[in-house]
Amino acid sequence: MRVVVLSQSATEREAISRTLRRASFEVQVAGDAKSAATAVQRDAPDVVLLSWPPSGGLELVRLLRGADATKHAHLVALLDASSGGREIQPALAAGVNEVLIRPFVDAELVGRLQAPARLAKWFPSTGSKPTTESPSSFERLAVWKRLGEVVAEDLAQLVGQTVRATPGWPEKFGRDVRCATIPLSLARDGIEVLVSVAADPWALGWIGSTLLGNPGANEAALSDALRELASTAGGAVKRVAMAENVTLTTGLPVNATSVRSSGERVAAFMLPFEDGRATVAVVGEIRSRANHAVRAPELSEGMVVVNDVRSESGALLVTAGSRLTRTTAERLARMLGPKVLIEVATTG
Repeated sequence: MRVVVLSQSATEREAISRTLRRASFEVQVAGDAKSAATAVQRDAPDVVLLSWPPSGGLELVRLLRGADATKHAHLVALLDASSGGREIQPALAAGVNEVLIRPFVDAELVGRLQAPARLAKWFPSTGSKPTTESPSSFERLAVWKRLGEVVAEDLAQLVGQTVRATPGWPEKFGRDVRCATIPLSLARDGIEVLVSVAADPWALGWIGSTLLGNPGANEAALSDALRELASTAGGAVKRVAMAENVTLTTGLPVNATSVRSSGERVAAFMLPFEDGRATVAVVGEIRSRANHAVRAPELSEGMVVVNDVRSESGALLVTAGSRLTRTTAERLARMLGPKVLIEVATTG
């Protein structure tokens, strides 16, 4: 199991790391929240042990709980007995799983940090129960029915203007349209939701002038701006879906010169900006994607794992719904070998 230990005390970090390494943990230490954040983003740990209350600790907990790869990490807060229990409730409310009161013996420390492995024994070695219950059809969700409104709200915050969504594709858009698309996966249902933002030359000029502050912005800058708009739209959909207990996995936005603006399982909306100078289109499309099982060495960047992936000992390696990076795919291949099959969803 991989553990990140955050403590401002070098003596405490060294003592804890020695104890955990003797118990066969992979340990990384950090002296501040920034270093700890770098460690967890580089290689998502199973457990994070943090001295409480650390400077920047709340932001670190929010980072862990908000990221797909670490939202289910086991967080343990180290508290001083002298606090009289005053910090227990704030730590638990912030998102930690449990607290450990100093002073403690080595056996207690190791036992607390082995909690994820003990819990994992209830589930198969390469999968577990879903972390969220997803509906059988994404179209039934309010986030899909309110797609235009959901995206308009976040774009309005981005551009600093009121934006209202109207169903339909802008009639004035000709063939010269640029767009950016971001994929969102609901792997357990074999569904991919594509959210696109499209703009004609007039809207692109407005984007260059208003968002970039450069009416003569080049193609690369405009492409970047469109991808940023698509990321904002995808983030809005993901956030609202979470309120319906559905976790979507986001991919990277890509630029294109066309988008499917009508048809089955397609929803298009016109989003005129308040100043009346430009309109962009937002399009949502639901596609079915068949999941399939691959051997661990066949995993590749961009695949989304359908179930939690665990080691033979039950340690959580990757949570369900995570989109694999190249580093993570290579690590799973080394740890699991060719005999382990993993159910994945792919995009394309």
